[in-house]
Amino acid sequence: MLLVSILGDFHSSIVPVSYAFRKKITKHIIVYDDSHGDKQEAARIIRGQKAFLEENGEVNYELIPMVIDEDSYTSLLGCVEKIKQYANSYDEIYLNATDGLSSVVLVLSTQLMPLGAKVIAYDRYANTYNLHTSETMEKFRIKESMDVRTHLIMKGYSILEASDKRALEWRKVHIMALTKDLVRYKSFADRMGKEGYDNVQGYDDYKSHIEAMDDSRQHFIQGTVFEEYIYHLIKDNFEFDDVCTGVKVRFEEGVENEFDILMIKDNHLHTIECKLVSGLNGEHYVYKTELIKEYLDDDGRAMILSVGADNVRRTKSGNKRIQFTRGDRARARYGEIDIHQVKVFDEAVFLRDVEDWFFY
Repeated sequence: MLLVSILGDFHSSIVPVSYAFRKKITKHIIVYDDSHGDKQEAARIIRGQKAFLEENGEVNYELIPMVIDEDSYTSLLGCVEKIKQYANSYDEIYLNATDGLSSVVLVLSTQLMPLGAKVIAYDRYANTYNLHTSETMEKFRIKESMDVRTHLIMKGYSILEASDKRALEWRKVHIMALTKDLVRYKSFADRMGKEGYDNVQGYDDYKSHIEAMDDSRQHFIQGTVFEEYIYHLIKDNFEFDDVCTGVKVRFEEGVENEFDILMIKDNHLHTIECKLVSGLNGEHYVYKTELIKEYLDDDGRAMILSVGADNVRRTKSGNKRIQFTRGDRARARYGEIDIHQVKVFDEAVFLRDVEDWFFY
């Protein structure tokens, strides 16, 4: 199989389609325009393909970058001739035309389909694809979707850290015991932050669990415990293809982010930001989440989970503090970010919100 992927304004089909056909592909041609932006995007996609091949010894295909001038008919015809030269037979050519620019798709498909080539049109919302020939069209569902790690690698990103899933399962009994009463646990975590772990009295039950896990760091107690609790709720109650926590990703040099929760379903990567807080700068987190969501997935969704404080409160000096203003919420909705903000956490309500938001 010779897969031809065309880079366009969106690239959400290249990764899932190449993954779906990974065991059949012998050559993968990536066609892109000679503009500066497209060259940068192509370099990232090619980097991701190479990293994936290095990690998966049973998958082996040749990567072939092919640069074109999308506004030149001569350049596009030249691209067609190069593709034909790489093919052992024309019927082994599969042209992924999903996200490609109209002029490129039009020329390549009209030139190649009469020879026996097939054209793939991927539906990223349904995780299906239509396979077109010059005479027929068939619809298929992608049977095997990516896990979180594969998605990130194939996007050209580097995974710097990730929580070990065996350790997560081992700690689960302690995590669930600590978070059974989040109001009391937050009180303990807040006091520990002010007084120090050894000086906090009256929480021997919590300390026994923390010492069993052998991690009394402030970051673990005030952040990781809550994140792992949410991880287990998501993993145990929904059929995501994969769920991860504590994932630190480098998108490009100097651009890194740590994700509390990442989950993937039908090749869509989603994220939840988890905060057990006494107050939050909602505007900051909406902007931050909107930015990082663009890196993760063109069609992914996000949620900001803020637990522990009223949305509107008064400081000791009488000043009004608002976690999420109407403007913050409007911007979040526009960016496909759900805000789940409560003072007292209710598991059932949260799980309904997750189902309504991520399984739309």
